[in-house]
Amino acid sequence: MSNIKFICPTCNTKGKITLMGETQGNFEKKCKECKATINLDVKDNNLINTNVKENNRKKPKLKVPQDYKKYDFKEDRVKTKGKTFWVKTISFLILSASIMGLMTGGSLYYAPNQFSDSEDIKIYIIVENSTNYIDNAVITIDNKAINQTYSDNGTYIINLKPGKYRFEVNAEDYKVSVMEVYIPPQDPDMSLIDYSTGLDGINRFTFTLEKGEGSVRADENTYLKMLNWCPPLIVLFSLIGVWGSWVTYTLQSYKNAQIGAFFSIMAMGFLIIGPLLGIIALILLPKIKKDFTGHFKK
Repeated sequence: MSNIKFICPTCNTKGKITLMGETQGNFEKKCKECKATINLDVKDNNLINTNVKENNRKKPKLKVPQDYKKYDFKEDRVKTKGKTFWVKTISFLILSASIMGLMTGGSLYYAPNQFSDSEDIKIYIIVENSTNYIDNAVITIDNKAINQTYSDNGTYIINLKPGKYRFEVNAEDYKVSVMEVYIPPQDPDMSLIDYSTGLDGINRFTFTLEKGEGSVRADENTYLKMLNWCPPLIVLFSLIGVWGSWVTYTLQSYKNAQIGAFFSIMAMGFLIIGPLLGIIALILLPKIKKDFTGHFKK
């Protein structure tokens, strides 16, 4: 066993090869530095010649098939402009619907407690206990006595303008019943339905008194609940819509863009106009789906 030292012809790095019993022949050794394969010609344990082995493998020629369409840089710029137009348009639609929602929510939140310029509405108040009507009740509105007319069967008639009120109904030997109500603007001469006895929760309110002392709070009417809960929800939905318009404009997430467009519809901006803009944006969103950095490729 003998060691034959050599120098790489390519990088001049020193190396050696160990012969296991052979004294002559042609051997190959890969250079540790440049990884070139070196041919070593040995005779009587002496290095006669060194040279780098050539790689005879032919590289395949790359050729573009003739049926491939030639790339048109101008066409690509036109497509990019088209995509930018739709991105801006859809983002603007979502943003517009959301801003309308913010304006609607703000107007509801700051709605006046009373509409002083509106006509008086005839309000029907029915007072009863668990078994019968009560005909000696005293009604106060916002802690003030008000003129009332009794028309039999526990029905009291008062006149109020549209707005928010606190009703208190009291009778001897009964607890005071308190109800917060909102009377919406309405036509006092409505004739499409039987308006003579009022509409429950709109201009007719029923109080069921309990025996005893103290006070009992009755449930708010539906309109007041809407007035209390809708503005915060509308503002929240609108803010999500604003976020969705930014996500759409920056092409961050197709799924989040859909969520933003959906909530811009739910914001009910200007009642009809905002939802219409949001629906249009939701319909147009698939046109730019592939432009998003993260989307479902299905």
